[in-house]
Amino acid sequence: MLIPARMNTGPSWTEVVIHNLSSGGALLACDNAPNRGTYLEIRRGKQTIVGRVVWRKERFFGIQAQGRLDVAAIINEPRLASRPKSANDPGSAYERRSQSRMEADAQIARQLENSRRWSAAFQYGIFLVLALSAAGFAATEVYQLLSHPFLQVQSRL
Repeated sequence: MLIPARMNTGPSWTEVVIHNLSSGGALLACDNAPNRGTYLEIRRGKQTIVGRVVWRKERFFGIQAQGRLDVAAIINEPRLASRPKSANDPGSAYERRSQSRMEADAQIARQLENSRRWSAAFQYGIFLVLALSAAGFAATEVYQLLSHPFLQVQSRL
């Protein structure tokens, strides 16, 4: 398949052609292919693919998508007649993330709280093990210290 699209790797948009598309990534080609590790945005009409370049050979490159791709929607999407909206456009409320910033921040906060709880429980467990070990050591030392005089008294009786 040869699907025309546009690619944004930073300050400008470039024409690209999608040669192969799967739910996890795509094979693309353009005149000035981005380097491996570059994060980019591909637009086909209103469909957006955000991903990272995982390989490059001459003008061809492969990307790994940030999320799962709807292959049928991308293939059947008509190409826009004008330049796509950018997040920097004034008055633009366009969200290109697969998850809104508020949802992502809430998920990070939940993960942080779960990590804090786990680390507090782990820390408490380590403290408990150390305290029990110290108490056991102290008990054996006191037993040995007191048992010697009592053994002497018992042997004399």
